Amino acid sequence: MTSGAVSFALKAFGMGTHPTGAASLEGAAELAFDAVYEAEFDFVYRVVTRLAGSGDIDDLVQEVFVVVHRRLAEFRGEARLTTWLFRIAYRVVGAHVRRERFRRRARELLGIERSQPPPEPSDEQARVRAALAELSYERRSALVLFEVEGWTAGEIAQAFGIPAGTVYRRLHEARSAFRRAYAMHGKSET
Repeated sequence: MTSGAVSFALKAFGMGTHPTGAASLEGAAELAFDAVYEAEFDFVYRVVTRLAGSGDIDDLVQEVFVVVHRRLAEFRGEARLTTWLFRIAYRVVGAHVRRERFRRRARELLGIERSQPPPEPSDEQARVRAALAELSYERRSALVLFEVEGWTAGEIAQAFGIPAGTVYRRLHEARSAFRRAYAMHGKSET
């Protein structure tokens, strides 16, 4: 599977790129929360959905905007608004992923099962999600931002606060791991 095929696999199942439409907001000296919410809700929802996978997406998006509301005055405009929002979403979802991992392990140890299983995605969506779930959070985030959201390596580096070379390494490793996982999940269904 080539890099283009990885991008196609992600985009083909509702994981395509979409412009945020917030260019007019980014130059403003003082942003109004309502304007940010209206302009960037779809972007935040997509990022949270792709980083978290499934589950409490609406709650996580709400949590992101609670943080945005609380910290909007701190936005200095040194980076794009979407970069700043991504950083917040990344931290909120990362905390959620860690909490869920802990809860899942606790349920396993205590022998407690989930009350309701989540709705079943299509076979291909399940295959893409399963392959993405096998990536580390850092690699999955870099892959989704680059291949799906269309961010440059420089933008991702700025969002993560890491060198661009590290982004390229994560992308290379993420693509390789995604290809292997995607192929493995395709074989297990046949």
